[in-house]
Amino acid sequence: MSTTMTSTPHEQACAAARRRPVRAIKVYWPVSRQTLAAMAAGDVAALEADPSLGELLHVLETSPEVGDFGLYTDVFEVGIGAEGFTAVHGATPTLGAIGARSLSPTLTFTTYIDASATDDEVSWVLSRIMDAHPWEVPVIELSAPLDLVLRA
Repeated sequence: MSTTMTSTPHEQACAAARRRPVRAIKVYWPVSRQTLAAMAAGDVAALEADPSLGELLHVLETSPEVGDFGLYTDVFEVGIGAEGFTAVHGATPTLGAIGARSLSPTLTFTTYIDASATDDEVSWVLSRIMDAHPWEVPVIELSAPLDLVLRA
């Protein structure tokens, strides 16, 4: 007598997905109003046309530690928005004036680095991003380890 094993929908779903531990790197990057407007209108080619983004895109492209999705490399996501700040005495703002609230058109770039990367590897990537960043005080977030969900 033979028995046929059938899997439940839950077992099938678990077999179709796997998790990969990573850390997210989120970088807030000032852009021109024209670039922000173009992105909002769906013109993603504006990313490569904006001269201020060349350095960041180069860092992402030449850092094999980030954005590695196996069949795809150099992976990042972009969100559009604005960054608000007030520069205080002692600052040398690229935009705005001391004591005045400033609003900057901003794109948010998110990419990922494997959670097993060493502190030195993570620091090297973050240093490259900071060196390329046009702000006196870049806003860069590094998450705690989290899981990306990928197809199995």
